[in-house]
Amino acid sequence: MPDNFNWGALGLSYYSLGNGGEGSLLTTGFEALSSPDHPFESCWNEEWECYAYYGQLSIPVPEMSTDWEDLPQAVLMGGMVNYDQGLVSEVHREYVFVSDIEYFPRIGTQTKDNIYGAAEFWYPEGVFGENSFPTIWMANMDGSGARGMFHVGPEETPFHGRKTGSYLFTAPQWYADDYLGGRRLITGRSRGTPAEGQEVTTHGGSQGPTLFAFYALDSDHPEGNLDALPFLYYRVKFPGCAGPNISPTDECDYPGFTMCDNWTGGAFVDDGISRSIMLLGYKGLGSNCYGGAECQDPCNDYQGYHCNPYERQVLFYDVHALGEIASGKRDPWTVLPYALWRPDEFYLQGPTCWNAGGMTFDSDNQRIFMVERGIGGEMNAAVVHVWHVSSINDIQKAELIFNAAEDLYPEWFYPSGLPVLEYNGYEQTMLYREYPDKKIFILTYDNVVYYYYKGRYHYWHTVEEWLQYLK
Repeated sequence: MPDNFNWGALGLSYYSLGNGGEGSLLTTGFEALSSPDHPFESCWNEEWECYAYYGQLSIPVPEMSTDWEDLPQAVLMGGMVNYDQGLVSEVHREYVFVSDIEYFPRIGTQTKDNIYGAAEFWYPEGVFGENSFPTIWMANMDGSGARGMFHVGPEETPFHGRKTGSYLFTAPQWYADDYLGGRRLITGRSRGTPAEGQEVTTHGGSQGPTLFAFYALDSDHPEGNLDALPFLYYRVKFPGCAGPNISPTDECDYPGFTMCDNWTGGAFVDDGISRSIMLLGYKGLGSNCYGGAECQDPCNDYQGYHCNPYERQVLFYDVHALGEIASGKRDPWTVLPYALWRPDEFYLQGPTCWNAGGMTFDSDNQRIFMVERGIGGEMNAAVVHVWHVSSINDIQKAELIFNAAEDLYPEWFYPSGLPVLEYNGYEQTMLYREYPDKKIFILTYDNVVYYYYKGRYHYWHTVEEWLQYLK
């Protein structure tokens, strides 16, 4: 990323219409609120006017390199955009991270497409006490028309600002309809402090990552709290789980939780067959040492929690298990990640002092983007890693569809289980299965399913629609 995103890039959103329809990345700038006259400096001076910024980046052809400085550099298009118009600073000026951004098209009576912003307030206990606080705002793509700040849900348990604002992403419509009452925007955070003195509570933070879904706003002048639904959070057991100088214990709902855990990116990843909610973050592996230099943390000696060593992780959550929470069939703290990934492609391997950044999914091209921060030492440069996502290949997809057709219409598609054949005489590979007794065959071509009968090709939905039906 360009130098504008050093000490930044905590937020990332794929914008399919960007760069003339080629797609672009909407990326948050400096991690704190900042003044245009004092860039790369937190908003400590009350006389400064401070804002949250984002930029739109082109997506170059990815390359592999052992030296990050040899990677192709994304181009900043149109300059940095003030997209909160000072709203976040009205909540607090200095103790804040500009944590995420998400594109969402206009709905209802809105006249322009929107971007949503998320703010995470560090040390909220000292700033707000036990009180909750808003974490979300909305603006037009050019930063105008900023509205907010909005509280995620009502200001009552289990909703609390300590549980939201670190990451922000969109769920596909089918999942929102099946489980979330139509709510498509999702935010969350891991902040392990309670908002009251109970030893076990759901009031305040969460000792593990959270997920709260809310409706996209449908007006240019929205008011009130966001209509939200929780579908993941963990109980706070303080001090039993992660009190001062306590190592991770069996008391924690989330195994190995530490007070330093920091999840900064989220995405709903769906390739038509497999799907997962993925969270990118920074995990403490040691004890919850509270103090300064006496904690012997090689990363810093500031007063506070130290949980060294640390590593970057990606969590995978089962979306249907989470859906059972949303449907009221199980408690929010009973679902754990089914897989954990430590990407070998990151430049900083093993224990590191640098957290990760934003994450986003391009559903059009099945790509997932993750930001790695902390490159280049104190300059804290950011690079983007790109993976192509696919759980099965085209032949396996064709087999699933053909088998389903045989189950639906056994009188036409028999005998079942014949080999999938290929024909490469056209620009696209045709995959097909022939049923000679009926003089019929079924095929996939250019992501469309057809059946051939009596000399004619009949359209039979797209591959994606079939896979969605079979999910």
